[in-house]
Amino acid sequence: MQVITLQQPGGLDNLNVQQMDAPGEPMAGEIRVRLHASSLNFHDYAVVAGMIPTEDQRIPMSDGAGVVEAVGEGVTEFAAGDHVVSTFFPYWLEGPARVGDFRTTPGDGVDGYAREQVVRPFEWFTHQPKGYSHAESATLTTAGLTAWRALVVDGNIKAGDSVLVLGTGGVSIFALQFARMM
Repeated sequence: MQVITLQQPGGLDNLNVQQMDAPGEPMAGEIRVRLHASSLNFHDYAVVAGMIPTEDQRIPMSDGAGVVEAVGEGVTEFAAGDHVVSTFFPYWLEGPARVGDFRTTPGDGVDGYAREQVVRPFEWFTHQPKGYSHAESATLTTAGLTAWRALVVDGNIKAGDSVLVLGTGGVSIFALQFARMM
């Protein structure tokens, strides 16, 4: 399969398309996903540009969306053919924000989604929203989580508060929608 890797110290000229063995069959608790879309967030750009250090030959991109091809033993949440989207902090499954670093973030501390297929624990994915394309779904997790954390977790916004958003990128659009819902 084709993958994109980043040669350190980083920079757009240091992205390389390479051939790599397909990931094979998923083990217990894992799923294999054929990736159809990934979105470019500022975080991804910062990793590739060398502003955020990562390991040599890292596969970039923190968001990916695609179709489940196979499920490992014990996986009941997904079935082959399900449309899924990745999560930004794959080990943060519930409760208040408690992830303080990016060591487990795809495309940063671990290999990301700039590839054709991936095998990961099933908790690293969630179902795509009904009616969304892979490309639309791939834009949700990083930008949505960033806006939510800024406004709700760190900002403690409530009804009647004023919110200023800068620009028209994904985080700003999510922030505007979250503020309006509040």
